[in-house]
Amino acid sequence: MADVAVITLASVAGAPGVSTSALGLALAWPRDVLLADCDRDPAQTIPAGYLRGTDLGGRGLGQLAAVHREHRRLAEEIWLQTVRLDGGERDRRFLPGFTHPGAVGLFGPIWQELADSFVALGASGTDVLVDAGRVGRDGLPGPLLMTSDVLLVTVRSSLRALAALRLHLPAVQAQLEALAAHAELALLVVGPGKPYSGAEIEKQFGLPARYSIAWEPKQARVFSDGAKPSRGLAGGSLVRSYRACSSRLAESVQRRTEVVAGTRPSVEWGAR
Repeated sequence: MADVAVITLASVAGAPGVSTSALGLALAWPRDVLLADCDRDPAQTIPAGYLRGTDLGGRGLGQLAAVHREHRRLAEEIWLQTVRLDGGERDRRFLPGFTHPGAVGLFGPIWQELADSFVALGASGTDVLVDAGRVGRDGLPGPLLMTSDVLLVTVRSSLRALAALRLHLPAVQAQLEALAAHAELALLVVGPGKPYSGAEIEKQFGLPARYSIAWEPKQARVFSDGAKPSRGLAGGSLVRSYRACSSRLAESVQRRTEVVAGTRPSVEWGAR
C-alpha cells in the first residue's frame, strides 16, 4: 500500500450509525482526509443532515461516472467533485454519493478506477474514509475491499444487533477470503456497554472490537441531522470518542503499513 490509509465502514443490519460515525471520524481525523459516500442505497444523509441541504453543485459520484464515460482519468477529477466539510487546519473533504437509485447499477465498471483514485490520494498525504453503507446480499464492491486497510463493521452493543451480526458476518468474511483482500476486519462498536462491552463482543466474535463510538443520540443529531450544536459539544463524550477512535485508527494503520513495508517488526504489530 501507499502511504494513504483507506478505511471502509459498513454495517450488516439495522441502522447503527455508519454515516454519522464516518462523518464524526472524518471531522476528528489527524491528517487531511476525504470522506467518500459510497453507499449503494442512496440516502443523502450528510448533504441533508450535517450540511443542512447545502447546494453541492452537482458534485459527487454521478459526475465521476460522466468523467469515466468520457474516458478521462478519475484520479485527476476526483478532488473537483468534493466539498469542504469544515474550516479547520486540516483539509477535510466530502465526496457526495449517488443521487438516484438507478445510478448505482451503472457504476459497476467504475468501482475499480474509483478505488485506484483513493490510493492515488496518498501522494498528497490524504487518507480516505469510505461510507459503504449496508453490506447487502451481494457483499461490498470488491475494489473497495481490495483497496482498504481496514474494514470496520459498525454495530450496536445490543443483543438484537449482535444476533444480526452473527448471521451476516460469515458472508463478509467469506468475501474477504475469496478476494484475498489484505484488509483487517474489525468491529466499530457504537455504544459499548449498552449492555455488552467491547471486550465481551471481541471474545464472542473473535474479531478486534477496540474501536468504539459513544452512544449520545442528542449530540449525534448535530452530525446526523444538522442540529444546532450545544456549547459543550466539543468537550462532550461523543466528540471525545470520535477523536480517540480516529487517532487509534490512524496509528493502527500506520503501524500495519510499516510492518508490511518491513520497517517495523511484526511482533510490534501483533502486540497492539
